[in-house]
Amino acid sequence: MIFTQLIQANLQTVKLGKDIEYYALLESTNAEAMELIDAGEGEEGTVVVTDRQTAGKGRLGREWFSAPGKGLTFSVILEPATKASESGLLSLAAGLAAAEALERFDLEPRLKWPNDILLSGKKCGGLLVESKIQGEIMAHAVIGVGVNVNEIAEDFPKDLKPDVTSVAIEKGSPVQRELVLAWTLNSLEQWYGQMREGETEPIIDGWLDRCSHVGSPISFLREGREESGTFLGVTPWGAAVIKTEQGEQHLSGEEISVL
Repeated sequence: MIFTQLIQANLQTVKLGKDIEYYALLESTNAEAMELIDAGEGEEGTVVVTDRQTAGKGRLGREWFSAPGKGLTFSVILEPATKASESGLLSLAAGLAAAEALERFDLEPRLKWPNDILLSGKKCGGLLVESKIQGEIMAHAVIGVGVNVNEIAEDFPKDLKPDVTSVAIEKGSPVQRELVLAWTLNSLEQWYGQMREGETEPIIDGWLDRCSHVGSPISFLREGREESGTFLGVTPWGAAVIKTEQGEQHLSGEEISVL
């Protein structure tokens, strides 16, 4: 069970996490957050968290695995009122916030474009940002975060074991999931505030400082065709900058593979 009082006792936020909707069992925290928005009940800062997610969503329709009672899956409702074209910055801010939370456990997380959190080169967490657009403005956004916290190797499906890890595996001992969530929210509110004020450079710099593949050769799919290049950095609006033989290209959400 996740204790909401313990989360809130460790919050230093003004909005994020002041209202926490806890569910023992839920199909998807992002889906539930979207339903709250549609019902007019999802105020900015509301957090949806569950102890067991049965149909978690990852990017490109993939399923996100989370061990019941051990993993952490939650979503945060935001009202950015910023340009829809800058939605990539939210993913960067969320990844940076999650990384900073894990650093407080004396770990060294790395970030992989566009939304993976790595420990020791293996995936420990992921992000999924979904938004509601009005005209050219991002009226609502839901940031979904999944982190492997207290899983041991035996908890993961056989096909995932070689490529995933958890905070407990890397640290050598279990940690409180409530602290991971609270510390992520504390950091996210800071970066989100800077994003809304147009101060995007610190977000991009912080993300790039933790990026695992700046200057590395990568491949990606564009319009069904595989292309390759070098990952150079991130634009002011949150797109990846790739140097290719055809020139510089910007990726808004395409997944990359590090070669």
